[in-house]
Amino acid sequence: MTFTANIYTSLPWNNYYGFFGFIWYILLACGLFQTFRKAGEEGWKAIIPIYNLYICFKIANKESMFWLWGGSLLLSGLFAWMSNLAIFFLLGAVSTIFSLIAALLLADMWYGISVNFGHGFGFALGLIFLNPLFIIILGFGDSQYRSFYHRY
Repeated sequence: MTFTANIYTSLPWNNYYGFFGFIWYILLACGLFQTFRKAGEEGWKAIIPIYNLYICFKIANKESMFWLWGGSLLLSGLFAWMSNLAIFFLLGAVSTIFSLIAALLLADMWYGISVNFGHGFGFALGLIFLNPLFIIILGFGDSQYRSFYHRY
């Protein structure tokens, strides 16, 4: 197989998981575009993958938590990589702990967005588990950004 054939077959839309992941991201970006505009942010920020999460943390009034989330993901990856070495095998458990911390921070961010748009815990669960659908409902629905959720 040639080099160009390898590149072509590895494109995200050439398998089912990549195709649905691509569609998932497009729906998410469209919903985030409108959600960001409602919250007073520029819509183009929804297109950039990590930056859009920073803006989501900002909309949830948890801007500093973004750095804790990113740090816990970096430490999780580092410890998972180091756990492949025989002497550091216990770091796999530490990696799992940091991954759980990152997941909890992300869930808390979605809860903050839900509350700031006037919704409750049930809508936050929808944002966590059916993210693009509920982001589209948030962006294109009647929800208004209120920004009254301050925890710290």
